[in-house]
Amino acid sequence: MPDRSRTPRTLAVALTAASALAVSACGSSSDSGNDSAAAAKPASTTAAQPAAEYTGRDAKLPNAYAVPEKKPGKKFKVGYLQIYSAVNVLRAEQEGAAAEVKALGGEMIVKDAALNLQKQASQFDELIAEGVDAIVVYPVVPETLVPSLKKAKAAGIPVISTNARPDVGKPLIQGYDSDVEQAIDFEAWSLAQAMSKAKPGGSFAVIGLAVPVQALRFLSTRQEFYAKQAGMKFAGRVDVKEDTPAGYGAAMTALLAKYPDVDAVFTYSDILALSAEPVARSSGRSDILLAGAAGGTKAMHAAIKAGRIAMTYQIPWRETGAQMVRGAYLAVTKQHLPLPETITLKGNIITKDNVDEFKPVD
Repeated sequence: MPDRSRTPRTLAVALTAASALAVSACGSSSDSGNDSAAAAKPASTTAAQPAAEYTGRDAKLPNAYAVPEKKPGKKFKVGYLQIYSAVNVLRAEQEGAAAEVKALGGEMIVKDAALNLQKQASQFDELIAEGVDAIVVYPVVPETLVPSLKKAKAAGIPVISTNARPDVGKPLIQGYDSDVEQAIDFEAWSLAQAMSKAKPGGSFAVIGLAVPVQALRFLSTRQEFYAKQAGMKFAGRVDVKEDTPAGYGAAMTALLAKYPDVDAVFTYSDILALSAEPVARSSGRSDILLAGAAGGTKAMHAAIKAGRIAMTYQIPWRETGAQMVRGAYLAVTKQHLPLPETITLKGNIITKDNVDEFKPVD
């Protein structure tokens, strides 16, 4: 049985070796600190939110599509390509999309790839054959859908994606009309700011992933960059070799052996942080500050309240689904065109100080 508490970023490593190789790691040039975007306010003004202003690569981007005018009698059949409905946060994203479709008077056809890139490509072609007006998709591996994207373009079907490329400094793959990103650079910055506030000048390590999944590599690289920028001292990095709770525990054990005095640890998911915490505690290091990511589940909220985890970053999953549908409706009804290439939805840092202000995503 799959671990249904994992985030989609974590689940990406369950792909076949071929799909893992299809996703290239970000180059060093895109991971440099040369971010010159205009300032943007953090997503929350609570005490736990970083006090500085974010000026990174997500800052310039719009945070929503224009509000569409509902066109009475306009046919609007949306194909929704779900990446993996077994994951609670992805079900929340789908629920947000369904609510928006209903509000716009349309219907939605859902197909679940269950992390199978070949299956998703076939489902994409099925939606084209079924005559949908638009397709929204969380791609398993964005590049593998290029042949289907060409078919959609030929049929006049707009395609709105989410997380088609985590580094918004890179161009969007041709064929996606617009992309809803979850602000991974802002996430890394927010976690680094909050951690540096909790442990000023402290040492930190990063738990990454051995498989070069693009979004995870980008997140861990930017966590390192922003924590250094905030004045923390980088001890080093340890990679998870096996994407399971046992693999997460082994990575934390290796990290403590290499960096026994580290003050803080950044991870790439809530389930990783939750699995690493008992290892730290049993090693006599319950004082280590652990950061989750891309989550906000009930289990993580409970761990933060109990003081076992220092923080996480909660993504607006339902709003992500709603925005994808809104972009599709604008494209179909030819309103507010051209659509922005990318919109980016910023989430919130969750700590013990503000956890009661936010509902868990599940």
